[in-house]
Amino acid sequence: MSCAGKGYGTNPQSDSYLYTQFNSSLVTNSVTPTSTRNCRQLSSGFYPSFTPILSNLSVTTSAAGVYTVVNVYGGNFLPNGTTFIKFGTNYLPVTYFGSFNLSFSVPTNLTPGTYNVYIVNLYNGNFSPAVNQSYAGNLNFSNFIPYVIS
Repeated sequence: MSCAGKGYGTNPQSDSYLYTQFNSSLVTNSVTPTSTRNCRQLSSGFYPSFTPILSNLSVTTSAAGVYTVVNVYGGNFLPNGTTFIKFGTNYLPVTYFGSFNLSFSVPTNLTPGTYNVYIVNLYNGNFSPAVNQSYAGNLNFSNFIPYVIS
């Protein structure tokens, strides 16, 4: 009792390890109830979202010329320099802690004002098998949170 293509080894002793693949129901219209097991219909594949989500910044204000580290909270952050910050018109590198947490340093040479902070994911086929990269990558922007330098 197994679904086509689902199983392990060449001579399993029991099918009990396959039960999660089946939907089960009891047929009670006979004297002896029997179980019908049908292969579960697995959902079709899907691609993960490459659009980052910006939920919160640890600080949203700082003084001009002062070194400030900002922790970023959200989701869909990618490792290895694939995710970075757009701070106003400046693109900044991040320290990647995980897919939900980053940090960056506010540039000390900016004039006082309000700057929109976005998270940006660069997708250029970097999660696919190696191909000839003859095109520019796609930038996926998050929502923004304003940051004030006074």
